[in-house]
Amino acid sequence: EREREREHRQLAQPRAAPGRTAAAATAAAMAGTRVVALRSARRCNAALLCAAPLPSTQLQEPRAPARRHAAALSAGPALSWGMGGLGGAGGPCRCPTASFSSSSSSSSSSRPPPDSDDSTMVQLSKERHENLLESEILHFRYAMKPHPITLQQILAQHDAAALREFLLEELPIRWSRRLHLIESMPRWSEFPHMRVIRSLYSDAFRRLRMIPLDDAERFRSTLQSIKRRNSNMLMHVTRGTRAMKQTLALSDEEINDFLDDFLTARIGTDILSSQYLAITRPGGATSVIDPECDPVSVVREAAAEARRLCTHHYGYAPPVDVVDVGQVRFPFIRQYLNYIMFELLKNSLRAVTERYSKEEAAKRPIRAVVCGDDATVVIRISDTGGGIPLDAMTRVWSYLYTTAKPQDGDGDGTVEANESDDDEDIAPMAGFGCGLPLSRNYASYTGGRLELNTMPHHGTDAYLYLNRIGNAQEMVGDEPVHSRALPSRGFLPRFG
Repeated sequence: EREREREHRQLAQPRAAPGRTAAAATAAAMAGTRVVALRSARRCNAALLCAAPLPSTQLQEPRAPARRHAAALSAGPALSWGMGGLGGAGGPCRCPTASFSSSSSSSSSSRPPPDSDDSTMVQLSKERHENLLESEILHFRYAMKPHPITLQQILAQHDAAALREFLLEELPIRWSRRLHLIESMPRWSEFPHMRVIRSLYSDAFRRLRMIPLDDAERFRSTLQSIKRRNSNMLMHVTRGTRAMKQTLALSDEEINDFLDDFLTARIGTDILSSQYLAITRPGGATSVIDPECDPVSVVREAAAEARRLCTHHYGYAPPVDVVDVGQVRFPFIRQYLNYIMFELLKNSLRAVTERYSKEEAAKRPIRAVVCGDDATVVIRISDTGGGIPLDAMTRVWSYLYTTAKPQDGDGDGTVEANESDDDEDIAPMAGFGCGLPLSRNYASYTGGRLELNTMPHHGTDAYLYLNRIGNAQEMVGDEPVHSRALPSRGFLPRFG
């Protein structure tokens, strides 16, 4: 009886049509559905199967995750990856690229385009496509690791094609971790700013994964668009975490740990994307890193900008004296040094201006001294603005701590995901509570440190120590970096 039952089951099982796998033939028996299986499923040991009710929307996806590994997408809500993900026992797998077209007609959408080969076609409904990308975000987060790099490595890269191939996977890996960080916060989805952040990074991940490896023009324009859309990120994350702290009574430690991780990770992706845009900009700088950065000129530029801002808000500004000791030059990212100097000088100008009248403030200049040795550059900013109370010294490094009046709009209002930083509004002198801790993050990221010394009722000295060699490694992974070549990313070739 068992033999007869086994024979009946075998007879009842649909036979595989030529050119299709048995799994595809079984799925084809489902009424009212379309199934297309990758021909290479036998080699990959898994098939990408999508059962989509008619009619369906078909989307363009030239860089499906099948390039790295085959995916088994079930008809239910549960999603799973074949081959154990990247670096599984079977090694990297390269399946045919999947591509999609769009059609509103059910009769035409049930057939692939005339020039297409069904071995490279996968037909997905919009909902399935979204599920696939969400599953890929999870895979990138848990199965793949980012590679730490140094300023020396970035400065040594001038091959745009090689850097592009590296970034096409490195950036999504880092963004997937950023998404996980957002989702690790309690009840994050209840806060509009946090939802905007999640939406922006999810959109960036998907857009980059849809770009073919050899489409340099599309990659560059997409990267520019992502940087422009994400330019408001600091405002969103500070307002979102402030609202979460007020509503959920989160501790300062929880908020600071989250913002430290989030903003430090953001520095790395910003440097990498800016480097590619710099080396592919016709007639522009060849690197985001200035190999002969002049800290004195940066301090003077930041001082002029900070004094203009102080004058706008208070009607006057104390003078700033810059002392150059030793004609220091070293490889560094000018925009980061400018940010740190601007924040320190702005704080000093504000302290002096709020403590003294216009006539008295003119007699109390802020002093900036720049010096260094073969390994370190040191910049000191000194003021006589009354200093920081000793009991407040531990709180000045908290992201949401500020002695200034909060800026308008810091509440948890309704926001849109397409907001940008293209406004021409004048920046505030203070109020967001991110200047000092973010400046310290920039310094730490590049192998330096930022310290504050206070003399109550007199003034404050800020000391910035910067790595002059540029060999500090970013803290994004466990693998050390010893060469100037970018680390190999999976199927990407080694170079350098």
